[in-house]
Amino acid sequence: MKLFLSALALALGLMMVPVGKADEPKREPKPRFKGAELYSWKDDQKGWQFAILAGTNELKTEKMVKTAATVYSGKDKLVEALALLAEGEQVSWSHNIPGFAFPPADDIKAIEAAAKTAKVELRRSTE
Repeated sequence: MKLFLSALALALGLMMVPVGKADEPKREPKPRFKGAELYSWKDDQKGWQFAILAGTNELKTEKMVKTAATVYSGKDKLVEALALLAEGEQVSWSHNIPGFAFPPADDIKAIEAAAKTAKVELRRSTE
């Protein structure tokens, strides 16, 4: 009986150790110096694609945006990425590159709501 209780106590103790916390992505600690830029486009095979790049004075090319490490496939992946930006981050969403476009109105509303929930300031151009 004593051995059983010791084993039970050990098992319960192990169940209380957090699992996976160290591997979970963490929110950025502070806003970026020049904010972030959000781009969106529709891919015929993959559907809506989104990219978040660091804000700079440099005009981005189609290749720079579409090959960035931070391309997200679909609205849900973008929403997850927005939640990892620092609170107060300023994100500019515009399309000064031919071939880029905004997704349907319902998706835009959901993305704007997710940004608000994440306390990220999303500014969308009306182009």
